[in-house]
Amino acid sequence: MYQKKTNRLDFEEASMQQYDFYIHPQEVDFTKRITISSLGSHILNAAGLAALENGFGVDNMEKDNLTWVVSRLAIEMMEFPLQYEKISIETWVEDFGKIITTRNFKIHCNNKLIGNASSQWALIDIETRKAFSLQNKPELNLFATGIASQIEKPIKVGEINSEVIQEHLIRYSDIDFNNHASSMKYLEWMLDTYSVEQYATKRIKRLDINYLHESVFNQLISIHRIEEENISLFDTKTADGRSVCKARIMWN
Repeated sequence: MYQKKTNRLDFEEASMQQYDFYIHPQEVDFTKRITISSLGSHILNAAGLAALENGFGVDNMEKDNLTWVVSRLAIEMMEFPLQYEKISIETWVEDFGKIITTRNFKIHCNNKLIGNASSQWALIDIETRKAFSLQNKPELNLFATGIASQIEKPIKVGEINSEVIQEHLIRYSDIDFNNHASSMKYLEWMLDTYSVEQYATKRIKRLDINYLHESVFNQLISIHRIEEENISLFDTKTADGRSVCKARIMWN
């Protein structure tokens, strides 16, 4: 559930939108703090709501046989909110390039900035799954603020060569409205490769996740992981060895 902050008095307010979300018990782990995947879902939800309200959301784009897909996402957290606390997510579009648009976020809790996020999105043709040039929709530029995030934009995660540490067969509960594995499910599969003790002693400082290809129901996904000092690198691959999602996690 979310609560929307309204009062659009001018273009700047229309472009800088804020949504409130409450942290529910099913969104926290044994520390009673929200998981990074649940937080990521709220961030993506805020992005979808903001786009919809400004007339270029998924429902709007489907009329032209188009849909938005997230390409990269970066989240940096100073603090993770507790169960039942309210978070406010402020979001705005930084720019629209030829293919990619950048949308940024600030996360507040108890009137304090606790995190930032930056995301990159592409508009694709629903049937061909190929990228659609944003230059064909010049009206979108009206919502570009030119305001950068306080954190570095999502980085490209490089090659990860390691053995399979776990496999996951995509089931009904993994599928989203596009009939593909949901964005945050990849992250959950990656983080499930650790024992509980990992989360008792460490907390995620920054997440970079790259979405490369789509995966579908009943597809077997292999999970690969490399450990460096306070950094974990992940790759998820289909049976033919194609990478579908990669991530880089920095730990406190």
